[in-house]
Amino acid sequence: MKKVSICLLGLLLLAGCGGKGESGGQSSAARLDGKEKGSDFLAYEHNVSVDTHEGQVRPLYEKVVAACKADTESGCLLLDSSIDSGRYVHARISMRAKPAGIKKLVALVASEGDVTSQGTKVEDLGRPVLDSKKRLDMLRQYQAQLQDLEKRSGTNVDALIKVTKELASVQVELEQATAANALLMQRIDTDLLNVAISAEGKQAFWRPVKRALGNFTDNLSEGVANAITAMAYILPWLVAFVLLFPLGRKGWRRLRGIKR
Repeated sequence: MKKVSICLLGLLLLAGCGGKGESGGQSSAARLDGKEKGSDFLAYEHNVSVDTHEGQVRPLYEKVVAACKADTESGCLLLDSSIDSGRYVHARISMRAKPAGIKKLVALVASEGDVTSQGTKVEDLGRPVLDSKKRLDMLRQYQAQLQDLEKRSGTNVDALIKVTKELASVQVELEQATAANALLMQRIDTDLLNVAISAEGKQAFWRPVKRALGNFTDNLSEGVANAITAMAYILPWLVAFVLLFPLGRKGWRRLRGIKR
């Protein structure tokens, strides 16, 4: 039992020291499956804004959403979508797909309206990917050592319980690290596309007039309320002026008479 406990403690210390040593290493961070450049792990985010007619905002929105759902080849994933038909008609769509699929979606959006803005942001994920790979390797190596120690525990119940508990903890960490690594690789293998559709530049001539007429009652009540509020501020000063002006005028006349 004493030997097993000492061995387990040694493995824990070794894993902790190994984790600290690799985090500051430079040579091991320069390799990942034959790739030695951090620039090989780039995450792209594209933003496209298009202006179209009011009646075309919803059809274009539905067309882009349908195109994403139908593009199984590029693995298009619809992340977020919304459309607002209120005061200003506009829609927003966020999707993630392989570069070829993103290119088709951008072409579809551009063909249905005027592109008002377009840009791409790039994030280098080389360092996070390398760190994730090192953490996975460390956890797998530590897990293998614990499994070997578990086999050698034999009938020592106390040592077996300690090893089993540590194995469970390592397994949880390994699953979390694997999920984080998969998310990083998804960001590298697929691009993010944000599409904004609006009709501000091509709204109908009478649209602002209708909007103003629709808001007439609200604007009128708001104006009356502001006028009443203004009167509440002005009235005390007006009363004070009416009361004090005759006294001030009388005093001024007396002062002039004394000077003469």
